[in-house]
Amino acid sequence: MKTKWGTCTLASRRIWLNLELAKKSEQSLEYIIVHEMIHLLVRNHSDRFIAYMDKFMPQWRLYKEELNLSMLSHEIGGY
Repeated sequence: MKTKWGTCTLASRRIWLNLELAKKSEQSLEYIIVHEMIHLLVRNHSDRFIAYMDKFMPQWRLYKEELNLSMLSHEIGGY
């Protein structure tokens, strides 16, 4: 997985994480796990999805911003 931090498959109810997350903060990893777990309940990023994020991780917007500002290794010449 080179372009996404995480993804989930509804049919198998599995979550896949980018190994690059191991190089990120604990909060970033937790954010992606919570984000993908909520996608098992809500497919899109609707108001319902956001309400779940707010409920289970009130500071998720900060963690998302931190992750968005960081880069994947292949984007800076790694991999």
